[in-house]
Amino acid sequence: MSCEYGEKLILYLYGEADAGLKAGVEAHLPGCAACRGELEALRLAGGRLAAFSAEPRPSVLAAVMSAARNARRGAFSFGWREALLSGALASVLGGVFAFTSPAGKELAWNSGLDANLDSVEYSVYQEQTDLSASAGDWDYRYSELEDDAAAVSENA
Repeated sequence: MSCEYGEKLILYLYGEADAGLKAGVEAHLPGCAACRGELEALRLAGGRLAAFSAEPRPSVLAAVMSAARNARRGAFSFGWREALLSGALASVLGGVFAFTSPAGKELAWNSGLDANLDSVEYSVYQEQTDLSASAGDWDYRYSELEDDAAAVSENA
């Protein structure tokens, strides 16, 4: 179709065209066989889509529901007996952990590990301090060498 009425025809077919567009399409249709054919194809497609049911057939629905019921029968079930047993087991394990703690009332991170980490941190700090102090000595000695080199070049 070379007249480019495609979108206008769709709006016209579904009743979404305003009065001006509707009058323009109705004036165009008698002189354009391609647009008349396109409009007829759109009407035919719309009719076929309307006849198509989006609902599944009752036999398909019954088969799906039957399969779901059968799958549920083999599913994991958890009754009162299992719930009581798991609660008792959790209570026993909680009691074991509460009364057999090696640190007593102290927390695990306050059991001497901090003291070792503090000493390591202090050692690192001390090494950094010693390194920066010796770097100052190196700069001083290096500047003396520069002075000596400058004196030698002046005397030469």
